[in-house]
Amino acid sequence: MWVGTALVAAVLALVLKKDSPALAFLVGVSGVLCLLWGMLEPVGQLVASIRQVLTVLDGTQTIYIPVMKAVGIALVVRVAGAICQDAGQAALAAHLEIAGTAAAIIVCLPLLEQVFTVVSRMIV
Repeated sequence: MWVGTALVAAVLALVLKKDSPALAFLVGVSGVLCLLWGMLEPVGQLVASIRQVLTVLDGTQTIYIPVMKAVGIALVVRVAGAICQDAGQAALAAHLEIAGTAAAIIVCLPLLEQVFTVVSRMIV
């Protein structure tokens, strides 16, 4: 279903691109939004499964949660950057990637602090 949606949006965008580039862009963005809407349920199931695994692992949640946040940021930045690229806004896409990288580093700071704490304990 997702592949079909993407192909239909891509073909429509290609057909419309010559006569109406703005409409072709909107068709592409609409295709992305439809795909994201269709992914809500599977992603929700994945998040629920990960939370269940993390409750079993007990004390290691502080390790995995920053990593999952960074992965989420990377996915959002990737999709938004691709949309900016399609709109002809390469500079905006590049700045978005820089901001996404900074956000990923920020959410991983607690993990880095734990790594430094463990390393300092091993040295002493």
